[in-house]
Amino acid sequence: MGAPNLSDFNFDLAAMRRYEIELKNGTTIRTDGSADDHARAMEMMAHIDRIGMIDPEDRPTRSVAALRAKSEPIASAVDKWLANCSGKNGERTVDAKAYHIKDFLALSFPRIESVERWLAEHEKVEFNRKRALRELEENKAAGRHVSTDIEVNAIGKQTLVEYKNALLAIPQTPKTIDNKLNSLHDFFKYMIGHGLHTALETNPVEGMFIQTKKSRKKTTNPYQPFTAEALSILFEPEAYLAAMDAPDLFWGPLLGIHTGMRIGEATQIRCVDVHKAPGSGLHYIHVYKSKTPGGIRNVPISDALIELGFLDYIEECRAAGADRLFPHRALINHSYSKELSARMLAYQRAQRIKAPQTSFHSFRVNVITQMHNNDSNTAKVMKIVGHDDGGGHSVHWGYVRDLPDLKHIVDKLRWPIDVQALRYNGRFASFLADRNNWEAKKTDDKATARNTNNKKSTFVD
Repeated sequence: MGAPNLSDFNFDLAAMRRYEIELKNGTTIRTDGSADDHARAMEMMAHIDRIGMIDPEDRPTRSVAALRAKSEPIASAVDKWLANCSGKNGERTVDAKAYHIKDFLALSFPRIESVERWLAEHEKVEFNRKRALRELEENKAAGRHVSTDIEVNAIGKQTLVEYKNALLAIPQTPKTIDNKLNSLHDFFKYMIGHGLHTALETNPVEGMFIQTKKSRKKTTNPYQPFTAEALSILFEPEAYLAAMDAPDLFWGPLLGIHTGMRIGEATQIRCVDVHKAPGSGLHYIHVYKSKTPGGIRNVPISDALIELGFLDYIEECRAAGADRLFPHRALINHSYSKELSARMLAYQRAQRIKAPQTSFHSFRVNVITQMHNNDSNTAKVMKIVGHDDGGGHSVHWGYVRDLPDLKHIVDKLRWPIDVQALRYNGRFASFLADRNNWEAKKTDDKATARNTNNKKSTFVD
């Protein structure tokens, strides 16, 4: 005989008052003895008879109260997230994330007053900011906003799906879309982890990427090293000295090929970053800022750089009172490398050695490749070029006791470069001594000129 159904029981209401029904899953249904309560109990039992009992483990873990709880306004959540990003990411990465979140807000919530205000106030150009604020007030006066604010609990998977579809319709490349989704993944991770979004337990961006990390690597063309022939042409003394006619243009590539520094690291060097280690007497450059934590490091100055006169140039900078090795360059997008990058590209093309995926970063690939070909210790190579230790841990930059070992590795690098023909002969000394060439002086002069013009304009009828 099978298990009995509800219809097998005959309830005599006249003979019954209060009763309890204990279910297999531990749930108890209690009645108060009234006919109405009995009817409700029978209705519940009928539903259970039809669809089965709910296992306690299948119940939602997040309460209705939590889902309905007041959450963080979107603008406030974005500000907190970006502040958190500033503590863990480099300036360029923070800028990229800010750009991505602005794109998401503008496309997803075009008629939310608080969102439009946040976007307007975060315009970098003053003219654009004022114009956006005027448009905000016009929209507000005309009643074009559908809401004054939106909380993060209102943003879920569907919002992200619609945003991704909008990007695909533009269309944008899979790489661009995935980059934006990656920033949003970090945004939702922060909100969920910090209790700002109380309606989600898992990141809604999961599963939305177009490419996996593995497939993305396969479709991304990595930087290629310069061939020996290309290096020989690039550093041919007559052509190099003629084309690379400024301090950063001359020293930048030489630093790149002898240290493996990134272009931003090489062009940011300050005079105080060049040290002489106590005890060993070895000279080194302290990379004080980099794109990754592992990039903060001490890089030994090789014998080749010393023979090229690099330390002599450092002394000229100090004698001139310059704070940086290349005081004539402006900080643009968090880097002093804009001019070097452009001139390097032009020089490669002029010398007919521009190949796909070759740029200043190729020097770094050359250095790492040759160090490994020389059977250099992998951990020490990572210390020199600024990679982590393979376990996600950055190498501690404060230690200088292993400088002799590191210098031995960089001194083993061999390049087709005529060091004597390129040796620095003080050609930039007078340029450095004239502070009118310094970016700080040029900036001050521009500010003074603007103030003078503003004062003159106040007397115009």
